[in-house]
Amino acid sequence: MTKTPSHDPVCFETFRSMIAQALQVEEENVVRDASFVEDLLADSIRLVEMMLRMEEMGIEIPMDSAWEIETVGDAYELYRQHAASS
Repeated sequence: MTKTPSHDPVCFETFRSMIAQALQVEEENVVRDASFVEDLLADSIRLVEMMLRMEEMGIEIPMDSAWEIETVGDAYELYRQHAASS
């Protein structure tokens, strides 16, 4: 499996596709303002599973900051910040 280098972050469209696949939801529901809990119906276990799947695909989000994430946009910005600092 090929990993995306951390210094070359994926675009939002690819990121949202990965989230849709990991959470098994329709991609059109994965928008920047979508709440993981309220809109995508992801409980804490599904969120951890999603983060682990995304890490396998080369998308790393620091676990210590994960609890601050409420929306897809929050997750993408945290991912981009982490990728830029790596």
